[in-house]
Amino acid sequence: MEEYSNSVIAILLTVCNKYEPGQQVFRLQSLVGLKENTNMIEKTTLSKSNLLNADPSNVPIGTINTASVVKLEVPFEVSRRYPLKYIPPGTRFLVSFSSGDITKPIIVGGEF
Repeated sequence: MEEYSNSVIAILLTVCNKYEPGQQVFRLQSLVGLKENTNMIEKTTLSKSNLLNADPSNVPIGTINTASVVKLEVPFEVSRRYPLKYIPPGTRFLVSFSSGDITKPIIVGGEF
């Protein structure tokens, strides 16, 4: 039996065809908190001024991109269980992190 201790709820933000689910946009509230449901990407420029290195030009610091949503592949095995052809925004899915690695989320179930 699969371990679900590293699982969170993801909220679907797009309309999904259950027969051709593909990649969809989700919001994982446990990761983004109270941020807005937007696809906008925020760019943040990092500063090297507080580094104590003698030569900070060798440090690869620049800009980072952050967003409050994530694109995840919806498995057909999960989407096919939805009772209608189109899965509406707001539907909740169960996302698990492979081996507890936060960079590898996968959808393992849906709340239908």
